[in-house]
Amino acid sequence: MVKNLFKWFTRKDSARGRTISVGNYRAFAAAKVNNLLGPWKWDNGFCNDDIRAQLVTVRARSRDMYKNSPHHRRFVNLVATNVVGDGFTLKSCPHDGMPGTPEYRPDKMASKFLETHFWRWSSNPAFCDATGRKTLAEIDRLNARTWARDGEYFNLLDTTANNPYGFDIRIIRPDAVDERYDARLSNGNTVRMGVELDADSLRPVAYYLHTTKEYSTCMGAYGPLVRIPASINGSYGIIHGYTQEDEDQTRGMPLGHAGLVTLKMLEMWNEAELAAAIDENCTVRTYHAPAGREGEIANLCDTENSSIVAAMTAPKEPGQSEVLPQGWDVSTATPSHPNRETTAFKASYQRDYATAVNCEYSNLCNDWSGVNYGSVRAGTLSERDMWRVMQQQMIGNSKTPTYLAWLKRFLSVEASGGYPASKFEKFSEHEFRGRRWLWVDPLKDIKGAEIARAHGWKTDQQITAEFDGDFEDNLEEIRRADESVKGTSVEVKTNAKQETETATAGK
Repeated sequence: MVKNLFKWFTRKDSARGRTISVGNYRAFAAAKVNNLLGPWKWDNGFCNDDIRAQLVTVRARSRDMYKNSPHHRRFVNLVATNVVGDGFTLKSCPHDGMPGTPEYRPDKMASKFLETHFWRWSSNPAFCDATGRKTLAEIDRLNARTWARDGEYFNLLDTTANNPYGFDIRIIRPDAVDERYDARLSNGNTVRMGVELDADSLRPVAYYLHTTKEYSTCMGAYGPLVRIPASINGSYGIIHGYTQEDEDQTRGMPLGHAGLVTLKMLEMWNEAELAAAIDENCTVRTYHAPAGREGEIANLCDTENSSIVAAMTAPKEPGQSEVLPQGWDVSTATPSHPNRETTAFKASYQRDYATAVNCEYSNLCNDWSGVNYGSVRAGTLSERDMWRVMQQQMIGNSKTPTYLAWLKRFLSVEASGGYPASKFEKFSEHEFRGRRWLWVDPLKDIKGAEIARAHGWKTDQQITAEFDGDFEDNLEEIRRADESVKGTSVEVKTNAKQETETATAGK
């Protein structure tokens, strides 16, 4: 009895060759070993080891699905549309004086000066793009697509560009940064998948790129590797944006990698179902001779009746039929594809993929059947939380470093214009605002903003920013509009309170 109880409380751990307590062994259900979980295989290796071995394959499959799968293409484009949209807006915020002192006030002239020049540079493809074809917003959207499809994006910042600002951006394909190159350098630094890391801080200090600009695997265009510093003269030289899901992660993986297998299985099933439907819907006719006259079937094969046989067996156009001999009948096959379960089956796989990429199913698949205002709003709010997080990632990984590098170069060019590079710290104060969204019911948003403002929960500046505007710019435009109509019969109403007061005075 005691011996049996001991066996019940203990068990042999075959993986480590030791005896452990069953109670501890079952503390986590995911650690159970039984007949059902026996086939569960796992890999407990380091993140970089997994990426190094599988990045090329996963990236290639993600690109294939982007080219051929409407759902994966939809997801990638949703990332570009919602994270970037029509572009990020720069708000320059230089101040005079020290924070917390009466002298601390915004330098509006410097702010407007920097914003104007940054807009001129970013909106002109000849200035901001090394190829001269894209505005900065277009570069950002392409970066967002590459981020979603390939898992990462690279930009080379050139401070020697031949344009009035001496600065532009060159997009680098992730393939050009050799993920196969690993090395231990003599200075103690480590190269992981083409990224050189500092020996102490593990910060990226350089990237190893193929020199061939027109990189193409099909043409075998692998040039020798060249080392590009991550920072040049104290400014960013290489921008590397990706989602870091592990502390040790050096390269990015496609954002939808967890749903690619599901999507591929759905694609294969779609092809099989469509092929079956086409095959079954090909008109198959069976001809029946009248009772007691079955022998006439053989007579149809005679030469004299060859025209009748040809008419009966020839392919038919829609609505076309043939004249049968008197008394004959014809029946057609009833196809079983597509069946009534097709829609539900596809929707199940589509929901799995939508979950993998953290998108609202109805939005991802353009399926709005069976939804109501509450469900759409709940799903939309959850999805927009993800877009905001990705916006902040892109601002931190790309927008801010690019602006600071541009600003340093710009101040060195415009030093004689009263904005010296020595005040870089002052002029570097800024923020980027991403696109914003109206809710399902914009009127409810406006009423909610009014309530939040009345109770002091939000400021006018915050509310205006949420509606994708700038409070101070709006006030300035209203002031100019008021001045432009002075002395005319047109009266400009700037708020609801003024309208109420005017109506009351008229009674």
